[in-house]
Amino acid sequence: MEKIKSLIDLTEIEPEALKQIYDVASLDIVKKLAIMPDVHTGYDLCIGGVALVEDHISPSFVGYDIGCGMCFVNTEIDADEIFRSKKEREKVAQEIYRDIPVGKNIRKEPLDYVPFRSASGDKNLEKKVNDKLFLSLGTLGSGNHFIEIGKNLEGKLCITIHSGSRNIGHSIASFYMKKGRFLPLDTDIGKAYLEDMNFALEYALENRLTMMKRILKILGFTDKEIKKLLNKKLINENHNHAVLTEEGVLHRKGATPAEKGQYGIIPANMRDGVYVTVGLGNKEFLSSASHGAGRVLSRRKAKEVIDLKEFKKVMEMADIVAKVSEKTIDEAPFAYKDINKVIQAQEGVVVKVVDVVKPLINIKG
Repeated sequence: MEKIKSLIDLTEIEPEALKQIYDVASLDIVKKLAIMPDVHTGYDLCIGGVALVEDHISPSFVGYDIGCGMCFVNTEIDADEIFRSKKEREKVAQEIYRDIPVGKNIRKEPLDYVPFRSASGDKNLEKKVNDKLFLSLGTLGSGNHFIEIGKNLEGKLCITIHSGSRNIGHSIASFYMKKGRFLPLDTDIGKAYLEDMNFALEYALENRLTMMKRILKILGFTDKEIKKLLNKKLINENHNHAVLTEEGVLHRKGATPAEKGQYGIIPANMRDGVYVTVGLGNKEFLSSASHGAGRVLSRRKAKEVIDLKEFKKVMEMADIVAKVSEKTIDEAPFAYKDINKVIQAQEGVVVKVVDVVKPLINIKG
């Protein structure tokens, strides 16, 4: 179909994801569909899919974790000055686990944030969101969410955080998905979803920033230094959202903006770190790039076939401080596509790689 533009050959895509691609592309309301090289099966719109939709917004195309994305800071401090031994890295990892709730854990004491007032006027939705809003701020979550401290090509210490809107985005998404697959933008319900989605986008960013500040504090940075770093050096991008454009409503599901000159982050896996990129603004692919390497094994399959000893071996060889166990085996490097091939499919087409950061510490839920 002419409206499909893919960065990889469609024959390389798993059958279930390919079916989702063709199903979405067959809709008259969908004007164009761009497929990223980390594509795999998702909910409704495939993960790694970017859909341009005419006059409608789709809660299911955005997905459940509204605003999930990356925050990245290059501290410009030599990593070897911060970490002189593995024991020092292990100590920092322990402090992060102590101070930042991970997995399904939330805070015991609430943090300040503006209460949620749904544009839909639904009081049950407001209560459901606000019940978790203040206790979930500054928490990592589970799955592929992570905190990673690493060393870039110049030896500088860099921090990457991958997290989203936690239960807040999920509650908002669930409410509006029941209202329809596509919501007309000129209706009250369409306008309400757009407003509530934007609330979740801002919350997800504040969630990542809250964690970033705490991590920098653990590493010994002062409040003044932290403020300067976040003002000058922060890269932020999310990969589950909808944006209004002149051409239509641009939905990204597990795909990141790659406008001309825009900095982005593409993580590989627990072993291979993250790539820092600059977007090339390629409109043929809806000015987008992959949000990661993309899974090659489902979580269930990964737990069935990946050998824990081999997982431990590769992480030890890479000298990375991380929790390597049955609980994290579905996040082993072998569960993901070859990041080199994923980057190669995009280099010079939608992005330019400008830095690579190798992990020293990896925190998973």
